[in-house]
Parts: sequence; structure tokens; C-alpha cells
Amino acid sequence: MKFAVILLATRGHVLTFYILIVRSNNYGGIMKCDTKEEAAKGALELVEQISSNFDIIGLGTGSTIKKFMSYARSILSTKKIISSSHSTTMFLSSLGIDSIKMPRKMGEYLYIDGADEFTIKGDLIKGHGGALLGEKILAFSSKINVFIVGEEKRVEKLGEKKPLPIEIIPDSYPFVSNVLRLRNFSFTLRQSNAKDGPVISDWGGFLLDINTGPIKDPEKINSMLISIPGVVETGMFLGYADYIVIGKEDCGYEVIKTKRRAGLLGL
Repeated sequence: MKFAVILLATRGHVLTFYILIVRSNNYGGIMKCDTKEEAAKGALELVEQISSNFDIIGLGTGSTIKKFMSYARSILSTKKIISSSHSTTMFLSSLGIDSIKMPRKMGEYLYIDGADEFTIKGDLIKGHGGALLGEKILAFSSKINVFIVGEEKRVEKLGEKKPLPIEIIPDSYPFVSNVLRLRNFSFTLRQSNAKDGPVISDWGGFLLDINTGPIKDPEKINSMLISIPGVVETGMFLGYADYIVIGKEDCGYEVIKTKRRAGLLGL
């Protein structure tokens, strides 16, 4: 069962259209589904419709993306694949699919990724998988971005459920941590489970998880954090989404089409 809903939202004098494509496999029975599985299946249906325009597909990092890669193996095997992380590269290799690390040209590929939080406006928090820098480079440079999430990750304001990750240059940690404390942020330096000491990203950075709570002005907080010397990137992906595929606990999925405001095509 599949249907579409058109929503209108206003902010100031700006009118935004949100197009929701809803598919449900629940015909009245009580059923609980894995939201990641449902989102991955929904993303596969969407990608089957739009991927014919692309010879290149970029892939993010995380458990939901791994489910998508498994379902989309036949499509991915016919494309040139760009990977956002070592983790994704290794998983693709296990499927028999080769990949490259970064695109040489911008605006020529479709990018698919997960998220840790999202709003219906199309803003997201990412980075709990430790690959936020590679993911943001790919999301910035793509022609179309598709984000795959479970419905439990929806929030009214970013920061409601998860801390905000940022990546920093390791030697800048004492300075950056002092600046964050002066600005009344509490945070933790992400620690490794497999070795003593902090997590080191694929790009050689440390990861700080900032406990922001609900963020009233994401653009302001993002700009403030990026302005601190030593901060490489934040996990706020503001306006990067073209599509958000939302897996439902009662089975099925929704597709939200939003107006992209950031990245190469948002300039």
C-alpha cells in the first residue's frame, strides 16, 4: 500500500513543500518491524528509481547503511562507488565491491547515508560512527543526498536525544576543550574500546561529543564551533538532505522530499 502526502510549512516568509511518499506493509495486524531494515528497503526502492541517472554512488557509514548495501548489492555492483570510511570500504569488499575514497569531481554522484537525529526540515546530526568528516565531504559534493533513518531518530530540535560530535586536530585538544568550557559546554573525549586512549578517526582526528541539549539555533551553534581554531568539522548537517527515508516500527516507510540548502548545490 503506497500513497503520497503533501505538507506545507512556513518559516518567516518562506513556504516550504514537503512531499511524503508512504508505503506500509501492515494491513491491520499488530506487528513490530526493525526500523533500520524498513528504511533500508525503502531506500532501495527510491534508489532504483533515481540511480539510473548516475554512474557513481557515494556511501556513508553505519549499521543502517550496511543493511542498505546488502539489499542494494546488485545495483552497487554496476556502479563506481565512493566510500566515506575504512569501515564502509571493508564492508563493500566483503560484498565483492571495490570502491574509491574521495571524488575527483563534484556534483556527479548520488550519495546515501544514515543519521543519528533528523528533523522534518531536513537537518541532521551525524558522526556517532566516527566518520563525520568523510561523510560531510561526500554530502557537500554530491548532486543528490538520500538519508536513511528509523522513525525513532526524529526530533523537533537537534540535540534532543544525542550529543553533537565534532572532530578536532589532536594537538588542539587542550585549547579546544578550554574554549568549550568557557562557553559552558559539557563534553567527553570519545574513548576507544579496543585500545587505551581516544578514538582516532580515519582522518587522524579526535572526536568530542558535546552535550548540547535541544539546540534552539543550529546555524549559530554550528558557526560558533567551526570558528574555534582546531575544530575541523561538526556533525551538524544543516540543509544537506534531498530525501529522507524513514523506516516505521509498524512496518513500511516514508520518504520526505526537502529543499536542499547546503553543499555544492546549496551555494
